[in-house]
Amino acid sequence: MLDFQMKHEGEPPAQLLAQVQMLLGKAEIPKWVARQLTPYMSTADDLDAKLIEELQALIALFSMHNMTLEEMKAALLQAIEDNQADRGDSGGDPDAEKTEMSASLLLRHAIARLRSKGPKMGGATGPCITRWQSPLHQNVAMFTDALQARLDRNHTPTTGRRFASHSLAEMAMAFERANGNRPFNMHEAVRMATHATSDFPSVLSGALGNLVARDVLAAKPALMRAAHEVEATDYRLGNMLGLSASGMPQEVGEGGEIKHVTIDESGEAKPAPRDFAALFRISQKALINDDLGLFGQIAKKMVAGAIERQRHVLLEPLLANAGLGNTMSDGKTVFHAAHGNLASSGAALSVASLSAARLALRTQRGKQGEYFAIEPWALVVPPALETAAQQVLAQINATKSSDTNPFAGSLEIIVEVGLTDAKAWYLIGNPATSDGLAYSFLDGQSAPRVESKPGWETLGTEFRLVWALDARFVSWASWFKNPGA
Repeated sequence: MLDFQMKHEGEPPAQLLAQVQMLLGKAEIPKWVARQLTPYMSTADDLDAKLIEELQALIALFSMHNMTLEEMKAALLQAIEDNQADRGDSGGDPDAEKTEMSASLLLRHAIARLRSKGPKMGGATGPCITRWQSPLHQNVAMFTDALQARLDRNHTPTTGRRFASHSLAEMAMAFERANGNRPFNMHEAVRMATHATSDFPSVLSGALGNLVARDVLAAKPALMRAAHEVEATDYRLGNMLGLSASGMPQEVGEGGEIKHVTIDESGEAKPAPRDFAALFRISQKALINDDLGLFGQIAKKMVAGAIERQRHVLLEPLLANAGLGNTMSDGKTVFHAAHGNLASSGAALSVASLSAARLALRTQRGKQGEYFAIEPWALVVPPALETAAQQVLAQINATKSSDTNPFAGSLEIIVEVGLTDAKAWYLIGNPATSDGLAYSFLDGQSAPRVESKPGWETLGTEFRLVWALDARFVSWASWFKNPGA
């Protein structure tokens, strides 16, 4: 028990400080906490198990909101000072100031204060820090971390590690109790957790969302490698920037006149995000039965569906107009004889056909006659041509120079399973340096978002997967198509 009255003037005894630091260190609590508490301690025995548990919760709360070390120290010190001030207001009771208060109670009081009002940093009396204004936020994050650890063996829990071994029903019970509710059994806890007034569905959607986002980013469609991202902050249509001239600096004459290069949005249309969504449902029975297998199935279906949607979006502009690509600003398809990026007659993959494609890419020129100087970077092929692509790019141990393969090891191979033409192949420039096939996510959300709400027509929780994305060609110059043979 600590009464939080100063026990030591100046620095506390070094031995006491060392003992407290050792005890806190075993619980992975930073050493600075010991320096904050030891002035109020008589012996290290004052540090009971309940106090350590409350300290862990408080430090987790601090860390979750990315508080700096100085902010953490100030918040804990301010909580102690505020508690002393509260106790000093005894309402005329002469014995009130002598009443001891446990450290656990103080820290629970501090956590409640931080949740509802925010700490007064450095004794300031100004507005509270806004990141502390949501009383349930830290509990949602803590239990999300715990549930994600159960769903994903690769996830190491941090703030929620003490709940990571709990069943779903036990998590629901602990969550509701942490938020001031008192369910009388597990069934009641699950019912309360899936009720419209509970934030527990946010725990379920948060854990699912984190797992889905990780897996979607790790298993992108192959065609993503052949495209580049264009920023989209909203759903509005827009165009890429266009230049009235090549932009090449012109010689300045004796009169000092500099020629203007007009920049406007007269270029190709940019991809404009479109909304895609799917609904999923998990029953109250599955929650009570701790059916994480069902959660895993939902996560897998969400991931598979999201990746396939991304593939379809990327393929749309490539397969549009019978495989000639989307229509460009000049009214012609991406692959067109006038663009110089479509073979006049189909040819199978070979050194000769690749050489012709490379020449076409390298000699591409802009509207003002400027050279793009595109370096061939990759072959994009359907699965049916994967072996042929590997063979034509294989290193040949030539006995004479005429047998040397100039393409050996010089190109990437991108095999896209969604390409429907088993003969057609593409030679492309590097999307990191050349405009071509572009995609956009609404506000940079490169993975789908998982949202949830309590079910109404059925007992349980409903989830929806939401994603806004689009793709189209913003330039035709870095892609060359050969229909194949």
